[in-house]
Amino acid sequence: MEKLNPIIAIPSRLNSTRLPNKPLALINGKEMIIHVVERALATNLADVVIAAAEQEIIDCVNNYFKNQNLNKKIMGVLTNKDLQSGSDRIHEALNKIDPNKNYNVVINLQGDLPTIDVASIMSCFNLIKSGLYDITTIGAVILNEEDKINHNIVKAIVSFKDNNTGKALYFSRATVPYGSTELLHHIGIYTYMREALEKFTACTPSTLEKYESLEQLRALENNLCIGFAKVNTIPLGIDTKEDLEKAQNILKNII
Repeated sequence: MEKLNPIIAIPSRLNSTRLPNKPLALINGKEMIIHVVERALATNLADVVIAAAEQEIIDCVNNYFKNQNLNKKIMGVLTNKDLQSGSDRIHEALNKIDPNKNYNVVINLQGDLPTIDVASIMSCFNLIKSGLYDITTIGAVILNEEDKINHNIVKAIVSFKDNNTGKALYFSRATVPYGSTELLHHIGIYTYMREALEKFTACTPSTLEKYESLEQLRALENNLCIGFAKVNTIPLGIDTKEDLEKAQNILKNII
């Protein structure tokens, strides 16, 4: 396998229906996008690019980190506001900053996961090094019974090679697989081989993707192989003001 040269890409946009200006929302006095960038930098793994729909997000990141002595580069790229997904956004940003594809692995870290832990990011990246998968992602065992029937929580159906890693067969909002005593909560961060990201974004939305409103099903329907690693923690995704309050309590204890 060729030597891997990863980059962490964070898609971000202000236009959120439930929480307007979400990336700039303050959590313990610091914008959410800053927390996410700091989680990326804490891996000490790769340069970071913020694929932003608005200049305000880039300005926020640049102003915060401008006088800091960092081991990795932080780049902000303004992308087309009309792009429909985070994967499209990071694809455009990468083509702007790296048209020669020197970065051959892309870690897509969602901009609304300020509580994501370093170990989870590394698990997603480490699995791609096996050379078995085009894309890798992560998830954790669902412990809350209500979460098992919550359609907002995406479940992963995985054929495990060992206790912790395997091939993802499907993703659904339904309570699946039927009869299983262990359901898996999918955590929406991905590591792409660069070629896989190119192929994925070139494909049109698929039938199953439209049914479930899950874009990772487009990858499966177009024969991209997704690896899955089991992790121990589920980060809090920020969608509401109540989520912001929860994040404040979590982050003040770990950062």
